[in-house]
Amino acid sequence: MSQRFDLGVHYLLQKEHEKAVRAFQEVLREEPLNARGWSYLGMAQAHLGRAAEAESSLSRAIALAPQNAEAWFHLGVARSLRSEWPEAASAYRHAVALVPDDLVAWHRLGVALAECGEEDSASAAFERALVLSRETGERPLEEPLRSTESGDAHLNEVGEKETLRESRSWIDLALSLLSLGEEEEAVAAYERAYTLDPERAAKSLFRPMLQLVTAASESEGADLTDMPGPAVAGPVLPPTPRRPDGPKPQNRPEVG
Repeated sequence: MSQRFDLGVHYLLQKEHEKAVRAFQEVLREEPLNARGWSYLGMAQAHLGRAAEAESSLSRAIALAPQNAEAWFHLGVARSLRSEWPEAASAYRHAVALVPDDLVAWHRLGVALAECGEEDSASAAFERALVLSRETGERPLEEPLRSTESGDAHLNEVGEKETLRESRSWIDLALSLLSLGEEEEAVAAYERAYTLDPERAAKSLFRPMLQLVTAASESEGADLTDMPGPAVAGPVLPPTPRRPDGPKPQNRPEVG
């Protein structure tokens, strides 16, 4: 049966999600208490936009193995697909409690909390993701959810919405950091927002606020004369998306 499970994982990695669903369903017919089988089945169902089915499978996985961090993470994804933000935030909280260095889970927790209106908690989650991204050299975010080659309008729409939410979240974090005097961290957050949505980032209040901070610093003798003013188009610094050189910290096949 391990060969059938491995085949399901292979299909997931190849983004052949319908085949993955069938493979894991076969595993579970023989081993209904296989927690990893339920977890990976839910992951494949989430890829296909079957949020209700995914939540059911992932809930079963968690009931069988409560310490399964990846099941909690993908339960958060499934709930996000249905815009069930408080429930999604709860799932992501469990994921980061089990794996505190999972920067993707921290950022998705921030997105869910922001959607719930919990701005302070959301900012704390985003800051944690940013710190982890600097420590590991990984990208702060997963790529937005995308459809398979066969096409899935639902996941395309979800991907676009995720990108907009993430861009807005990074802009908010940049403004918060700037207000605290953390200019370098603020610029890094703004750059990330710009890579996701240049138009939104260019229209934000970040660059005018940074210009004020720069002017104040220059009056104290700081050498920040190369920083552009609010009328200059584009990011404050050229965006430099961070690409991982090595394997990701988590070994799960990613949603996206």
